[in-house]
Amino acid sequence: MNALRRNLLTIVLIFVLFPMMACQTAAPVPPAPPVPPVPDKQEPTFSIEEFSAPLGDKVVNTADSIIVKKVRIKKFTDGGIVADFTFYNNRGRRNVINYLVQWLDKNGMVVKPDDSWGTIALEGQQEMTISVISPSIDAVDYRLKLQTN
Repeated sequence: MNALRRNLLTIVLIFVLFPMMACQTAAPVPPAPPVPPVPDKQEPTFSIEEFSAPLGDKVVNTADSIIVKKVRIKKFTDGGIVADFTFYNNRGRRNVINYLVQWLDKNGMVVKPDDSWGTIALEGQQEMTISVISPSIDAVDYRLKLQTN
């Protein structure tokens, strides 16, 4: 009986270990060639101009206690412009103002004369940044107008 168990165990081990050994002696699979990267959609390149006050004739401000702290302009090579304006309420209480960004062409003329005014409310000592996108690729400059609501 002991011999039968030994023979049975030998047969089971042969059937279990032999396939494992056969897998280990197989030739290694060569690595797949690298896949060339898919070209991404090209992002438009741009230059950034950043400056602080005084902004000269670019800002017409009649709003009480509102300071334009920073203006950041991104000019894209395809002609678009994005402007970020940072406003600060120097007053100790809430101030509601209207703002208008007039986009100018290379001759200094307004690109879209029928733009509408936007309104923002700033609490006392609050700072807020707004972003505005030029409506046309003809725009090369801007003028910002602020007034109390």
